[in-house]
Amino acid sequence: MGTVELYDRVPVPAVPDRTAPIDPAATTLVGDGAYWAELVDVDVDVDAAGEPAFMFDVSQALFAQACLDELGADGCPNDFGVVAEPHLLVTAPAGAVAGVTVAAENQRNFAITADELVRLVSGEEPSAAAPEGFAYVAFPYLLTVRDGTVVAASQIWVP
Repeated sequence: MGTVELYDRVPVPAVPDRTAPIDPAATTLVGDGAYWAELVDVDVDVDAAGEPAFMFDVSQALFAQACLDELGADGCPNDFGVVAEPHLLVTAPAGAVAGVTVAAENQRNFAITADELVRLVSGEEPSAAAPEGFAYVAFPYLLTVRDGTVVAASQIWVP
């Protein structure tokens, strides 16, 4: 198994036919699984230790036939759809998010660190390791949750 360096090319993340549903009574993510999320903010000084945290708006996404079956053709432009309600705002400490990938406008995927994602979402330029012309785009994420903690965030290119 090799080491992945900052901005190494990585495969496009596989998406399930549906991400985990959101429990309307939940205040946090409790089930392990894959969740659909928009990264809405980053707090660079979230606690006394000053560890940054990501704020995700988490909902359920459906793909291909599962989307058509549940949302109909009108609810599935570009072969996917998002169930807007219920949704949940989730704070994820950057230090817990061990795996991060981003998708460029040209549909190429790159491995980055949580610290690099903090920089990008905060409006800073990408580090020198970024490919020429790379710019962060706010595509949605497929979050991997284990024991209620976001451990990976893989950005998904969508049209």
